[in-house]
Amino acid sequence: MISFRELKHSISGILLLVRFNPQGLDYFENNLPAFWRSYWAAIFSFPLYIGIIILQTPNSMILVGPLNSVIIYIAAYLLGWFSMPFIMFYVCRSINREDNFYQFFIVYNWATLFQITFMAAITICTKLNIFHPSIGGVFIFIAIAMILIYQAYVAHLALAVSRLGALAIVILDMTIGLLIEGWATKLLLGQGLFGG
Repeated sequence: MISFRELKHSISGILLLVRFNPQGLDYFENNLPAFWRSYWAAIFSFPLYIGIIILQTPNSMILVGPLNSVIIYIAAYLLGWFSMPFIMFYVCRSINREDNFYQFFIVYNWATLFQITFMAAITICTKLNIFHPSIGGVFIFIAIAMILIYQAYVAHLALAVSRLGALAIVILDMTIGLLIEGWATKLLLGQGLFGG
């Protein structure tokens, strides 16, 4: 269970990092128990994830039953949270950054909560026509660009890698996300995972 103090500390650290203040990193521990506690961010993010899906996914895209849809979305969500750490464990080992692994993913997980919250707010504003339809797409594009820059900054700071190395990590993260999304879409369309 995560304490209110740690939750408050984590949010404060993320808000500092959003402003590109490196002192935000000091708000996060670098150990295994804190790594697992950071997955509370996934629990807090889940309702927002469901909301984004409901608002963004057209019914015509789902050709399987309700139960199958729920299973596919939950599996994709869990894969999204656990596949990157699994791969990055070996990346960190290969680039001699094992000592930074826990803190990076503690920050990464809490940053993901911030990113999902940010995207949920943009999605809601777009659906409610708070943004003019002609600029709604522009806002989403800007939001995604800001998130990618933020992710690169977090990787650069927490893993102590070059900006180019941080960019490579962001590209790896994007690739994993797109693969998971592609597989989930195929399953929702009633297609085989690897077939046509």
